[in-house]
Amino acid sequence: MVDENPATSVFTTCRFDENGKILGLEYHFNRLIDASKQIRCPNPDVELLSTTLSESIKKFGNKQGLARLTWSSKGQATCETRSLEELHSPLVAITHPAPMWSRRFRGIKHGNWNPYLDAAKIARNSGADISLLVVNHAIVDADRATPLILDENGCAYFPGPEQGAVRSVTLSLISNHLESNGIPLRMAFLTEEMILRCKELVVVGTGIGVLPIGEIDGVDIPLGNVLTEIISEALKIAWQQS
Repeated sequence: MVDENPATSVFTTCRFDENGKILGLEYHFNRLIDASKQIRCPNPDVELLSTTLSESIKKFGNKQGLARLTWSSKGQATCETRSLEELHSPLVAITHPAPMWSRRFRGIKHGNWNPYLDAAKIARNSGADISLLVVNHAIVDADRATPLILDENGCAYFPGPEQGAVRSVTLSLISNHLESNGIPLRMAFLTEEMILRCKELVVVGTGIGVLPIGEIDGVDIPLGNVLTEIISEALKIAWQQS
């Protein structure tokens, strides 16, 4: 269910395996708590959220999937489960105008998610896999993931809430591993110049893990394996620790 008013709810999307194990559950609860404060929802009932999530995953059966866990402005918890989307690497991307929110609604997943769903649909209808959301020719987010580039100097750059992106649980899970492998993380607008000279561009997210992008609006993007391999390893570690 998607509302027109962003203040009606906040949500997070969790990934679970065949045994019902949830990747980074604590990060998702913290996301809901922080987002609720930001849009002035009641404090989330973590016990209720946990029960609602567990029951929904149990009904889904013994298979991996995604669970959208929502906390409403009325203090209600709901959960919708779905199967994982199959995407083929490398991804083909198009650019699409980013939604513009007031500061109160930046960086969070909120009740009006239509602009992101519409961007994903437009990408599919054009034969692409994903929409990269842009402001003034700079990439600030993606329709269901966080873009991340490796530049020529070995630094990784990603857009954050200051640029218009949603805070990424996946990025939180992998950031320490990237840093410990000698890749500093920096927040920035991903400008055309940065994209054209980058060594690698990937998107990371709960549903897709990590996947490289090989084309944007018909322009080829360099394909590397540094970010992909390190992030894949980081996600394996995160699963073991969940």
